[in-house]
Amino acid sequence: MKRILIQAGNNPFDVPSVESTLVRNSIRGNVGNLMYTNAALKHLSVPDAEIQVDTTHFAELTVADADRINNECDVFVIPMANAFKKKFIRHLGILADVVGKLKVPVVVFGVGAQATLSYDTEFLAPVNSAVKRFIGAVLDHSASIGVRGEFTKDYLGELGFKDVDVIGCPSVYFRGPDFRMDNPAGRDLPADARIALSTALRLANAEHASAINAAILEQHPDLTYFAQEGRDLQTLYWGDTAEAAGRHTPMPDLSNHPLMRSADVCVPLEPHSWMDALAEFDFALGTRIHGNIAALVAGTPAYVFAHDSRTLELSRYHHLPHKVLTDIPADVKVADLYADADYSSFNKHYDEGFQRLLDFMTKNGLKNAYEHGDGGAGYDRRIAATEFTEPYRRTENYDQADLLFRITMLKEQNKAAADAAARAEKKANAQAARIKKLELALAEERKSADARLSAIEAQLKSGNSGSRARGLVKRLSSK
Repeated sequence: MKRILIQAGNNPFDVPSVESTLVRNSIRGNVGNLMYTNAALKHLSVPDAEIQVDTTHFAELTVADADRINNECDVFVIPMANAFKKKFIRHLGILADVVGKLKVPVVVFGVGAQATLSYDTEFLAPVNSAVKRFIGAVLDHSASIGVRGEFTKDYLGELGFKDVDVIGCPSVYFRGPDFRMDNPAGRDLPADARIALSTALRLANAEHASAINAAILEQHPDLTYFAQEGRDLQTLYWGDTAEAAGRHTPMPDLSNHPLMRSADVCVPLEPHSWMDALAEFDFALGTRIHGNIAALVAGTPAYVFAHDSRTLELSRYHHLPHKVLTDIPADVKVADLYADADYSSFNKHYDEGFQRLLDFMTKNGLKNAYEHGDGGAGYDRRIAATEFTEPYRRTENYDQADLLFRITMLKEQNKAAADAAARAEKKANAQAARIKKLELALAEERKSADARLSAIEAQLKSGNSGSRARGLVKRLSSK
């Protein structure tokens, strides 16, 4: 039986609570990250495979983990997203170090580059070295690497890598073969339509995105805003002082933002309750690529506002209805986007893309649930039998246990912050002590050198410039 170890933030069958999510950061910054890891596990679920989920975050991996990984599995699977970016340089270095020590095959699913909408690879120059190390290490352990789209493939080609397969994102194929979307193109948006909005918090065109969000909210004040980040959960759970302080931001990362105040706001804690919730909506839209993928997998038409290379690349590869963010008018009509959401191309190319994913897995020595198993039925049964926590919504009704948890968590966070500050101070003091020691040693060396120079000068003045002076000079020059 092949032992497969998958790098992921959370096990798909675990039921996170809001408290555990806050403490463990199980959504790893963005619940969208769990979409493709869960999908990869489903695709790999075959009878003769033993799948384990390694929830150790990339940042917590060290070279010492290589021995553990070698002992625990026969193949190490790393589902990834937009990892080729400045923020991920350190993580890529850690992964390269770990992979370089592995003796087992390594398979990377769906990694991509993050650049501008113009697909400018010069933008990626600062990460080239880290990407080369990581890709080189992976290709020493695999037949090819699976990337999000043509832009990433071309970028890796410029770096000299040829064993690259475009497979998109595994999450798009969550429903397996023969999946089709109902096509709303040309139809009127229902008068009582339920609208789901998603939006990234950090955008190059934040002011324009803010205007679009405001227009959507004005047209559909009862929309639901599906926030995805850990910081969104923190804001809903703890609140902030933004209103009292008079702080405002174009994107909804403060509690006084119109989307946070006027809309129904929730944060999914894992993908399956998220998809279940989205299945009840008529239309989803926004800048979040996995917010839209979660909707379409749930059978809800979605429309992507592509704002960078990663969102544009995936939208193009999977033929998702989309527009470049800057091409969308600030006063856009939701009904117009609904009528423009043409899924005919998505449906036409779905099977081809799905087969390409399966071929990639076969090429890299992995069986898949569709050609070698039950088509994912076992995975789906386990999910259906699991009662997941619904997406978190803010509440003002706190019971005693909840208040006690909040107080305890604040105490622990304060202690953790104090401990981190103490460690930083200890490290700074140790560095200062080392610097002081070096300064003293340098001062002593200078004092000794000055004494030797004075001795040489005295010898020269006395006219005795013979062997003794030359010996002093020789000893001095050897220092």
